[in-house]
Formats: sequence, structure tokens, C-alpha cells
Amino acid sequence: MYHAGIIGTGSYIPERILTNHHLKEMVDTSDKWIVERTGIRERRIAAEDETNVTMGVKALERAIENSGIHREDIESLVVGTNTTEPVWPSAGGHMANIMGLRKDLPFFDVQAGCTGFNFAFSIGEMFIKGGQYRTVAVVGTDKLSAITDYEDRNTCVLFGDGAGAVILKRTPHEGIVRSHLGGNAKSRDLLLLLKKGGAGNGYIWMEGRKVYTFARRAMVESCFRVLDPSGTAGKKELRALFEQVTKIIPHQANARIIMGAAEELETRLELPPGEAKNKMIVTIEQYGNNSTASIPLALDISLRTGKIKKGDLVIMVGFGAGLTYAANLVRL
Repeated sequence: MYHAGIIGTGSYIPERILTNHHLKEMVDTSDKWIVERTGIRERRIAAEDETNVTMGVKALERAIENSGIHREDIESLVVGTNTTEPVWPSAGGHMANIMGLRKDLPFFDVQAGCTGFNFAFSIGEMFIKGGQYRTVAVVGTDKLSAITDYEDRNTCVLFGDGAGAVILKRTPHEGIVRSHLGGNAKSRDLLLLLKKGGAGNGYIWMEGRKVYTFARRAMVESCFRVLDPSGTAGKKELRALFEQVTKIIPHQANARIIMGAAEELETRLELPPGEAKNKMIVTIEQYGNNSTASIPLALDISLRTGKIKKGDLVIMVGFGAGLTYAANLVRL
């Protein structure tokens, strides 16, 4: 078994900013209503000629530059995405072709809702730890504006577009500790695409209250399981493991979900008030929920701004349509 670590990150966000004040001209809402319920003030919207592929390419180019490797060093490309149009061939293949990656490169997409990046990251991790590849590129990219109903105030206030990428490589010391993946297929109908009037493109629809309850619980349990995979640690031992974590990068779905999960972590581990909240990286105020891009985008921004640094122990945790959930424990 080999070690794997993150050697570079990159991200891309579109130029167009859609603020809450813009949205109140489109639907019955207000800046106060949106901020109180989501924590979002603005989100980025891709241009008509931008896609999950073009955004993913820009994020991956920046990750390659940041890592100091050459394009031909990449031995596999795994893309977490939900908005490839047309659905096939894959976004990964399109990206590889545009970028001129090695001609025999294996590539594929992972569709696991907003948890797609976590799942793709875990696959890249296993490729390297198992000895199949030395260097793997992992991308999370989505154009949610293409599947957002801008007449539905309950969903259109949430979503934005963007991309993030990481370069994983075999390392002499442990970087990626482990991943935990899970799902609840019986709850798949709580978050899905529905066609308006039974025709046309599908748009995001969800049962908000039930998704909130699921998300809060799933993120907490995922944090516990990635720290204690056997599930046998007592409260004192689990608290000690949690205290070693520098920061948590949650899927940026909703600030209330993030803070609710933090409060539950504090309650269940009997932590001082604010200890889990202070570990949370939150970027949703500026970028909204951009699905598979939200975690790698927050990771890249946090590294560039010094919120996290080399040597920090970080949990990346998410949930998404499916319903899916996952966490990755990484020493940067």
C-alpha cells in the first residue's frame, strides 16, 4: 500500500455575479429572507458559452500550474459532475481532449450529486494507494444555473456555478488518511430533477426540510466515521480525534446546515461552544451552492488565503442528491 497526497489545487468561478438584490427582481424574495435562511448574498453564474467542461479545464489548468507537474504526468482523470450536456460522452474525455492530455489517458465522470467530488477524490486516492497510478487529477465542476428554475424562490436563491480541482500524487508520507462514502437510496426522491409541466429540461426540486434533516445528520456521522472507521471509539476517544482536526471544509449547501452540523458535533462530543463552528470553512456567502465545485473551490481559496496550510489535518465532508454522503480525511 502506497501513500497519496494533494500536491496542488486550482479553481475557477465565472465573472457574472447574481446578487440577492437581482433575485428579488425575479421572484418574491428579499436579501434579508435569503441571508437568514441560507447565508448567501451572491453567487456566480456561467456565461452562455461556459459549461462544466470549460470551467473544469480552467480549474485543472490552475491546479497543474500550482502543483508544478507537467500535463503528461497525469495518468488518470476523474471528474465529479452532474451537469454534462449532452450526458455522454463524458466531461472527463472532453476535458482531456481540450487540454491535450496523454493520448492513452483513462478518464470518467462520477455522478453522486453534490458529493461527486468526495467520491471522485476517494477513487483517485484508491488508484494511488493501490499502486495503479502515481498521479491522478480530480475535478469537481458544475453549471447548476442550467438546471435551476428561476421562478422557484425556494431553490433559485441557492445555486451557482464553478469548478475546483486537485492533483493527487504518490507521496513518501501519509497525506490522504482515508475516506468514508455512504448513501441512502430510499430517500432518492427528496432531491431530484423534475420537468416543468412534464416537458422540457429538468430543474432542481427538493423537499427542503427533509433534506436539511438528512444533511445535518449525514455530515456529522461522516465526520465521525472518517475519524473512527470501525465505529468503536468511545466519546472521549472520538473527541480526542476530533480535536486533532484543524479545519472542516463542508459542502457549501446552506449556512444553516453547516452551523447546525457544527452545533450537533459540539453537543455529541461535549465540546466547548464554538469549537466545531470555528473549524468550519464557509465560502457560501460569496459563491452559493455550486455542487461538486464547492469543496475543492473552498479548499483552493483557503490555501491561497492562509486559512489552512501545509501540515493541517482537514476533513472534507459533503452530501448530495441520491441521497449520498461522504468525508475525506487529509493531512495537507
